[in-house]
Amino acid sequence: MTVIMSLQGISKRFGANCALNQVDFDVVRGEVKGLVGANGAGKSTLLKILAGAMQADEGALRLDGTEVSLSSVADAGRQGIAIVSQELSLFPALSVMENLWMTGSREKRTERAHRSSQMMRSLGLAAPLATKVDSLSLADRQLVEIARALLQRPRVLILDEPTSALGKNEVDRLHGVIRKLRDEGVGIVYVSHFLEELLDIADSLVVLRDGKRVPATFNPCVARLPDVVEAMLGSAKGVPCSTNVALDSVGTPLGCEVRKERQTNRYLPLELSKVRGRGNLNIDSLRADPGEIVGVTGLAGAGVEELFAILFGLSKPASGHITYPSGRTNVTSPSNAVHAGVAFIPSDRKRLGLMLGRSISDNTVSVRSLVQRRDGLLLSARRLRAAAEQRCRSIGVKADSVQQRVDELSGGNQQKVVFAKWIETDPSLVILDDPTRGVDIGAKIEMYRIVQSLANEGRVVLLYSSDPAEILELADRIIVFARGRVVTTLPSAGLTENRLVEAMNQSYV
Repeated sequence: MTVIMSLQGISKRFGANCALNQVDFDVVRGEVKGLVGANGAGKSTLLKILAGAMQADEGALRLDGTEVSLSSVADAGRQGIAIVSQELSLFPALSVMENLWMTGSREKRTERAHRSSQMMRSLGLAAPLATKVDSLSLADRQLVEIARALLQRPRVLILDEPTSALGKNEVDRLHGVIRKLRDEGVGIVYVSHFLEELLDIADSLVVLRDGKRVPATFNPCVARLPDVVEAMLGSAKGVPCSTNVALDSVGTPLGCEVRKERQTNRYLPLELSKVRGRGNLNIDSLRADPGEIVGVTGLAGAGVEELFAILFGLSKPASGHITYPSGRTNVTSPSNAVHAGVAFIPSDRKRLGLMLGRSISDNTVSVRSLVQRRDGLLLSARRLRAAAEQRCRSIGVKADSVQQRVDELSGGNQQKVVFAKWIETDPSLVILDDPTRGVDIGAKIEMYRIVQSLANEGRVVLLYSSDPAEILELADRIIVFARGRVVTTLPSAGLTENRLVEAMNQSYV
C-alpha cells in the first residue's frame, strides 16, 4: 500500500475550545477513506485544514512522504488536493462551462469542452455546457460542483456530503465514478451522514468524537451500523432524557419536565393530506396537535427543509391540502403564512432572522407592526419600545437597552431576539429550524424553556435540530423522514440518541 496523504498529530484550537486533538490517519492510494462523526466532532475543521482553507496549530500533513504547508485552497489544488464542499461555491450567473474551469487550465478550449462533456455524462447531467447554473436544480448544481473537482485530476479527492441533494440514481452514478477513480489510484476522503451509504462505498472508516479519533478500527465490509453509531456518540448518550444537554436549577432534565399545564383547546391541529412538493416531498398524512412538540428529522435531503418551506409559504406544493392551527388553509407566501398564524425561527439568524444593523426594538416589533399591522398606520415609537422591552424581559434577552443594535449582542441573545420577534405575532404554529445552533449552553437552557412555554400555551410546535439529543430533550414524538416521505414515527419516551440516529440511517437501507 502506498500512502498518498498522512495526517500526524493534527490539532486546532479556537480560544479555549479544542476542535481537533492529535488526529492521525493515512490515506492510501486507491482507497476510499470514510470519515464520520456527530455534529461538533471536528470533521468540518479537519476538512478545512486538508483543503488549505485553515492551518493547523500543531501536527504535520505529508503528501507522498513530504511535509507540506497549505496556505490556501488554490495552494492545495496545486498540490493535487481537490475538495467538493457541502456548501456549494458555484457562480449562479455563469454557465456550467465557466464554473467548471474557474481555476483555469492550459488545455485548449475544445479539449476542455470535450472533457467537460464526458465528465457530465458520467455523472448523469444532461444540461448543455452553456446553461446558466442558476437555472439548474440543486441536485444538478451539486453534480457540477463534483465535476469541477474531478476535472482537476486530483490525487487526493475530498468529498464533504456529496450526495446530500442527490437522488438514488445520481448517487449510484457518483459511486460508480468514485470506484473508477479508486481503481485509477486516487485517494479519496468521503464524509457523509448517510452511514449505510458510507459503509457501502468506503474501504476503511475513521470515526471522530469530540475532536479526537476514536481508537476503534472499522472494516466497512463487516461493521454493524449500531457499532458505528456508538463509536460516534459514545455509550453514555444512550440514556433517555439524559442530563448531558441541559438541567434546570434543581437538576431536572428539561426535556423530562412534567407538562401538566398544556392547553389543548385553543387551536386546531396542523393537518397535511396528500401533500406533494415540487422537490421530493410526498406526505400522505401528517398531524400535529395543539400543545404538542413534534420533532421532525432525517438525513440531508430527507424532506424536512421542503416541508418547512411549504408551511411558511416559501414554496408552493404541487398538490394536496394543509389546514393550519388557526383554521386557515393553504398559504401562498410568507406574508400569507404570518396572517395564518405561522412563526418561522431559522437557524441562520444573521441571514434570515434579523436586521443586524437595527435595534433590538425594531427587530422585535417588525413583523407584528409591518406585516400584521397590529399597531395601526401611525406607529407610536414609545408604545412599540415598551412592547419590545416587556417581551425581551420575559424571555431573558441580555442587553443595555432595547435601543442597542442587534449585531452588538452575543449569538445566544441574537437568537432570543428572533424568538421575541415571532412570539410577538402570537402564532398558533411555531416552526423551529435548528433554533439553538451555534449558541452556548446557558442560552440553550433558556430557549428550551421558551419552547416548552409555547407548547404549554397550546400552540403547535414543529422542531428540527441537527443535534438528535436536543430533539429527544424537547419532543413528545419524533417523525423520521427519508427521501421526502414519512418512514416512521417514534415516541420520545425511552428513545435513545443512538436508536434515533440508527432509525434515520436505516430508512435508507
